[in-house]
Amino acid sequence: MQQIPVRVVGMSHAFRALRADRGSVTMEFVTVLPAALVIVAAILGGFQLIVQQMRVADAASSAARLLGRGDDSGATETVVKLLGGGAVLSSSIDGRFVCATVTVSASAGPFALPAIPVSSTTCALGGGQ
Repeated sequence: MQQIPVRVVGMSHAFRALRADRGSVTMEFVTVLPAALVIVAAILGGFQLIVQQMRVADAASSAARLLGRGDDSGATETVVKLLGGGAVLSSSIDGRFVCATVTVSASAGPFALPAIPVSSTTCALGGGQ
């Protein structure tokens, strides 16, 4: 069996090799960090839009039921309570159904874009049925 000579590298040589790449990790971190923050902000904004859509759908459902019972002022008050003063409630009659459409600009949280309108339409039986 033949023995292969092993060369032992001193620790000082290994440390010098590590020191040569010292700033590259910092630069990679600084380059990647803004992109990661933009991705996180986009994800949070998307979640906020989903929550806003659910709140608008709930307000439209409540308003449609109240409009179906003939309570126009109660429907408006409910929408304002649930979504604030920026919400717009419109109603229409489609045969036996009363439909309520609620529209509001996306304003939930710092990541949502206010230019995006969030809207939901829900119908309920009219005449208190």
